Amino acid sequence: MRQPINGNAESTPSISTEQYSEKGKQVVSSVDMARESVHSNLSNRYELRNRAPRTVTPEDVTIIVPALNEEQSIEEVVKGLVGSFPDSEIIVVNDGSTDNTEMLANQAGALVISHASPRGYGAALRSGILASTRDFVLFCDADGQHRIEDVARIMVECSNCNMVVGARTTDSHVPINRRPGKFIIQHWANILAKQKIPDINSGLRIIEKSVLLKCLHLMPAGFSFSTTSTFALLKGNYAVKWVPITVVARQGESTVRQLRHGPQTMMLMLRLTVLFEPLRVFLFITAVLFALSLASFAYDMITTNFRKVGNSTEFFSIATLLVFMFGLLCDQVSALRREFHDR
Repeated sequence: MRQPINGNAESTPSISTEQYSEKGKQVVSSVDMARESVHSNLSNRYELRNRAPRTVTPEDVTIIVPALNEEQSIEEVVKGLVGSFPDSEIIVVNDGSTDNTEMLANQAGALVISHASPRGYGAALRSGILASTRDFVLFCDADGQHRIEDVARIMVECSNCNMVVGARTTDSHVPINRRPGKFIIQHWANILAKQKIPDINSGLRIIEKSVLLKCLHLMPAGFSFSTTSTFALLKGNYAVKWVPITVVARQGESTVRQLRHGPQTMMLMLRLTVLFEPLRVFLFITAVLFALSLASFAYDMITTNFRKVGNSTEFFSIATLLVFMFGLLCDQVSALRREFHDR
């Protein structure tokens, strides 16, 4: 027999409709807060890429000058920058120089950061970026190639975009032995980026620091820093602008080696394309394998009178499917990586 429940009525906890109502309100409130948070994050990312920032003034800019054994020109460069932009922060990163670069830069009025040994052009820029205290960072070479008027021009032009790059004009000085490599790299960059890039590796550029910090983990320690930053911001859909500049002959000997740094830059650009748009690479490989499988299948049908499919056809068909599926997987992983660094 069932026991009467009257005796346990007082000990049984009861929940009124008002409590249900309060809990419902809390749940709805939590959902609304989550939605507002998502919309806020999306809005912030949209504004970061598409907003028109405030007018950039010299007070907003840190000028970073990486230097390696540039005693012939560093004093003149720093004095020109300090005299023209007294309100800007001037940082010279001495990348393990063995001459008087550090002393001359210090005497000229710059804040000097020194590496014990040479770590590379990109590593020097990274040290300057992390030490900067302003909202924008401007990169300028220490060899005297960049004119003060061009530095001022790209600083002004950065008021409505995330990065401005100084595009070297045809009358700029370019060593003859470096022109073939620059031509190849420039056109490969245009193909991978699916747009015409006026100058992909110019050393004179200004970038919004908050944007650069989000992709700083992608930047290499060597001379490919300029190329990588251009590619990363383009693929990240940030506002990038090119301003024509004139480059004069450098003072001293260049440390860029075309045969060593050129192939490294091209491989790095391919890796960045795989990171930001992997399907563009994998779909091309898939199309080639699919065409080979069709050609092999047609050959088998003709030679065997439609009786047998050869091993080559089976191999190319399986390879086509595997590469395509692997490309889809890489695309999803790449999207997750980009979303993580966007937060």
